[in-house]
Amino acid sequence: MNNRSKLAVAFVVLLLLLGGWWLWKSKEASAPVIAAKSASSNSSSVPSKTIPSSLSQSSYPNGLPPKKDFIDPKVAIIEGIWAGKNAQAQDFYGKVIDQHEEPVVGATVNGDLMFIQGVDVGERKEVYKTETDANGMFEFTGLHGWELAIAPSKSGYELGRNTTALQLPIGGKTSSINRAIFHMWKLQGAEPMVHTSIQSGLACDGTPRKFDPLTGRRDAGDLVATLTRNPVNIDGGKRFDWALTLGIEGGGLIPINDLYPNEAPADGYQSSVAINMPSDAKNWTPSVVQSYYIFDGKNYGRITINIMANYQPPPTHFEIDSYVNPAGSRNLEFDQTKQVR
Repeated sequence: MNNRSKLAVAFVVLLLLLGGWWLWKSKEASAPVIAAKSASSNSSSVPSKTIPSSLSQSSYPNGLPPKKDFIDPKVAIIEGIWAGKNAQAQDFYGKVIDQHEEPVVGATVNGDLMFIQGVDVGERKEVYKTETDANGMFEFTGLHGWELAIAPSKSGYELGRNTTALQLPIGGKTSSINRAIFHMWKLQGAEPMVHTSIQSGLACDGTPRKFDPLTGRRDAGDLVATLTRNPVNIDGGKRFDWALTLGIEGGGLIPINDLYPNEAPADGYQSSVAINMPSDAKNWTPSVVQSYYIFDGKNYGRITINIMANYQPPPTHFEIDSYVNPAGSRNLEFDQTKQVR
């Protein structure tokens, strides 16, 4: 090969080398651009787990997404229970009668419908009213709530302040043919009465002590109280035998079990009554509160005694609260404005 041919071949090789070098540099320069586009393409095609794809992060206040309200499953269960209780039907059928079993006509009956609102929130109340008909009957129907409290009232009548004034049917469910019965007392009109309160010590060895419910005097009167305790000197914290006897000379007593002790019985009085409390009694207690009708041969009344047999050393504590009609009437309705002092 002559020199001219060698030069031509070398020139071609040089061109090929230059072309290869230019292609390699072009690929090196364009590689980051392709990679950036791929990353951009991937981020736009996969939704973010923290930021909704429809909103950009810069659209939130402070650049942060809002927090979702968290509902405790336990709270949801409790609120569901409350809602169920507040949706209970509260149909109620009742009748109001007096002490003579006669219907109380035209009595106003309040129905307080209660709703549970929460642990730290008081119950909400809705008040409904109706009146008793010619047969003393009334009813509330179509009401829904947690519970319904019923209270009849009428001028000239008294309603007992405890649950014994209400007699529910067996099972507690009322109906139009099986009504709840409210017992009210038809007032006869209070007469002048004497009210006294006596506090005294009482010997524990059977020594009797007299009291006068009419005057409030101690160591005088027709009511005699006698307490025996075994042993007389008790050991604190241990049970002991004790008994209280009450007697009225020329008259007697009757335990009160009436809802309204407003009229003393005409007869049936016992000359003495006793409270016996042996140490092995299931219902043993060192103190008792009990009420009695009393008759001293002339006057009728009622007393409530409170005996605390566990005072040590003796004597022990004894209280009498009495109401006596000094006119000989059996009417024991008390009006403070007519009290005889």
